[in-house]
Amino acid sequence: MLLSIDAGNTGIKFGIFSVEDCSAPLETFSLSTSIARTADEYRLVISQFTASYIEHLDDCVISSVVPSVTAALKDAASMICRNRPFIIERGTKTGFFIKTDINSQLGADIVCNTAAALDMADGPIIIVDMGTAITVTAVSRARELLGTVIIPGMDISASAMSEHAALLNDVTLKRPSSIIGMNTQDSIQSGVVNGYIYMIDGFVRNMKEQLCHNGEAVSIIGCRGQSNILKYCENSFTILPYLTLCGAAVLWKINRK
Repeated sequence: MLLSIDAGNTGIKFGIFSVEDCSAPLETFSLSTSIARTADEYRLVISQFTASYIEHLDDCVISSVVPSVTAALKDAASMICRNRPFIIERGTKTGFFIKTDINSQLGADIVCNTAAALDMADGPIIIVDMGTAITVTAVSRARELLGTVIIPGMDISASAMSEHAALLNDVTLKRPSSIIGMNTQDSIQSGVVNGYIYMIDGFVRNMKEQLCHNGEAVSIIGCRGQSNILKYCENSFTILPYLTLCGAAVLWKINRK
């Protein structure tokens, strides 16, 4: 069995995979990200949630965009799994081409998302990751990761507005019934949620124009975080909440060979 770990700025997701099938986790659980949590604390929590699989956990793969927690997760996994954990980092074999200017600046989550998407579909592909920071990644028909758009996430935008505007308080981010807000809460919800829906649709529309020169169909995938709002977009998304976990498992399998 394989333990796949996706460490983001807000939360850490864990997935148990069969080594023969990286398309979907058998079981998942998550924690909030904390730089203060030690390797022993991670070990205790992981052991608790993986109790029914722990005797069969041979390997672990870690995708992390939080360097300060990577070492603790690696040490915790070393105590649980039989083999040394594999870290997604520069030099990892991917099975696709990376065309960005500075590859070392590319987040492990973006690499994992691309690996999982290409394991499921042919390019061109557009991947929208609704994490703490939203990324919109373009993948060509030739299996090239062309680049990414990085946008502050909805929670970041809403918190910034609340912090800098005295009369605008924090609200639950959900789409209101009308685009025209009749009170402060609905107005903020409409502005933030609908604003992101329209923005994402705009990025997808323009990326399609760059990716599809001969009328090719493009696969559009949404994952993580608040990907549930993507159902309101004009573009049709395939929602795969655990795409990053699956991609880490795919990359582990490629590099194991």
